[in-house]
Parts: sequence; C-alpha cells; structure tokens
Amino acid sequence: MDIPFAFEKIAAGNGIVGRSQEIDTIVSALGPGGNSLVIYGEARSGKETVVTEALERYRARKPGLIVCTIDLLGIRTCDDFIALWRAKMKECAVEVNRGALLPFEIRIDEIAPAKTFDLPGIIAGEAGAPMVIYFKEFQNLLRIEDEQFRLEQLDRAWSRQRNVRYLLTGSFVNAMKLIFEERKCFYGMCRTLELRPVDKKLVCEYIRSTFLHYGRVIEMEEALAIHEIASGNMWYVKQLCALCYVMPAGYVNRHIVNQARDTLLSLHVPRFKQMLLDLTGNQVNLLHAVVDGVRKFSTAEAMERYRLNSSAGVARAREALLKKEVLTIDTEDNARIVDPLFEYWLRNYYFA
Repeated sequence: MDIPFAFEKIAAGNGIVGRSQEIDTIVSALGPGGNSLVIYGEARSGKETVVTEALERYRARKPGLIVCTIDLLGIRTCDDFIALWRAKMKECAVEVNRGALLPFEIRIDEIAPAKTFDLPGIIAGEAGAPMVIYFKEFQNLLRIEDEQFRLEQLDRAWSRQRNVRYLLTGSFVNAMKLIFEERKCFYGMCRTLELRPVDKKLVCEYIRSTFLHYGRVIEMEEALAIHEIASGNMWYVKQLCALCYVMPAGYVNRHIVNQARDTLLSLHVPRFKQMLLDLTGNQVNLLHAVVDGVRKFSTAEAMERYRLNSSAGVARAREALLKKEVLTIDTEDNARIVDPLFEYWLRNYYFA
C-alpha cells in the first residue's frame, strides 16, 4: 500500500529528500581507494537512510559486496560486545559460503582473543570480495568500563585491513565527537560525514509535490511553516505532513498546519518535560539563553538576565548539557539544541 509521508520506516528511492551528495560520498568510499566513514547526526536525521541507499546502489553496480550490520544499542560490557561481534562474524561467514563456488572454513570459536578483531580481513581475504562493516550506535562502546578494552585496539586491528570498509554511525552527536574529534580514535582510517539539515527549498518542493501527487494542494507559505516547525528534520516534516494529510480537506491551509503542529507536540511534549525534569535550574536557564540566541553566556548582562550563577557555573551547566546530548556545538563554536522540535517548543511555549 502506498502511504504518503511514511515516517515509521527509513526512506528509499524517491522518498529520500536532499541526501544525494551524502549518498554519493558513501558510494565512493566503498570503492577502490575509498575510506571508512564516520557518519553522525542527531536521532532520525537520516543516517540509516543514506547508508542503506548507498549500499544498495553500490551492490547494483558491483555485486558480491559482503555487508555485516552490527547494532550496538544494547551493548554495555566488553563481554557483550565480543559475543555480538563473534556471532555477527559467524553469520557473515555462513552467508558468504552459502553461495560460494569454493566454500572456506574459519573456526571463529578457535580464533585467539588477540585476533578477534582481525576477522573481517580474514573473511574478506578467504572470500576474495570486499566487505563492509556497518555499525549502528557506535558511541555505545564508550559505556564499556572494562580496563582490558580500549577503542585503540579496534583502531589498530581495523587499520590493517585492506579490503574492508567500516561505516561507523551514531545518534549521540557529542559522544561521537568525543571519540573521533577529541580523542581522535580511528583518525588515520576514517573520514567524517556529518548529516546537516536538508535544504529548505528541497524540503518545500517535496512537501508540495507529494501533496499534489495525492490530490491535495498546499501553498508555499504553509510548506515553509512546516519546514520552520521541523527545522528541516525530515522525520518531523513527514510527521507533520502525515497529520495534515489525514484531515478531511483538499486544501492544506494554515489552520490545518497549526492543528498538525499541536497534535505533533502533544505526542512529544511528555518526553520534553521529562528531559527538563532531569536538568538543574542553572541548566534550564542556560537553555533559555541558547534559545534566545545568546553566544557569550558569561557576560554580566547575560548572567543577570538569565539568572546564571557564575562563570564556573555556566561552564558546568554547559558541560552537563553536552553530556546529556541536549546541546551540541556547531562548526562556528556556537551552542545549539540537538532536537529541533524540542527547541521549537522551548522557544514558542515553555519560555514564551
């Protein structure tokens, strides 16, 4: 069944909006002379969409690519990670052998612990085909507190592998920056691909053309309003559009857009309130300053207006909000709120 503005699954084909450059970058990285990639952006920013589409396009051109997907969402200990890693390597070896003219045998359970992370190179070498290891929620490896485990171990093992590419994705932006920008792990083997908001013009064109395809009309002004509420985040854009679509009207006017906005907020506000309950008063005050566009928080004017305790208190609040993934720092060294709908709600409701 063709459902307009489907947001409950990853986009594919014509449903992908404004990500052609990122997809092309991944496809190029998979080929000869390419690099492994670090891909990060906030939750639901399109990481899985671009990776899945790129893998399908590459396989269509060059069949035989071995792909192993590893989701680290539930990983908290070194034993968990090693068990999952070995299980995925076994699955991969079995899958490759299923259609192989010359099957090979790798006794993974007998591989020495020191060689565990060399398995992708061994499998790719035996199969005579390139291999991609696609990690989801890679930042969860930071939760492992075992003194015997270091990310540098993975870096050394994976950097030696010549016929293997790694796609390391994560939805906790600051944790990913900690690994790859501050600690500079995997620096020699990976390039960074950051997913930015989709271009406003492309988003509005998508909104208008999709509504028109399903027999509805929406003017540019209303499409821009949807873009503004969602700040270009396609997950929120599609939710708003889907809510507009289910209303019994052939013309999507501002009243319908506002109804969709109110419905969307009613679904997410309980989560936003819980986020605020987990913050101190000083942290909430700092959020208020960020929402208002303040860039220098420790000036006398800012500290008085937003009731910030002290310069040291500002620094502690900023660090706490970064660790909680509420704030992140953009390329111009300015603080911004990670979740665009949370920012919209704070600006127009909570702090209004």
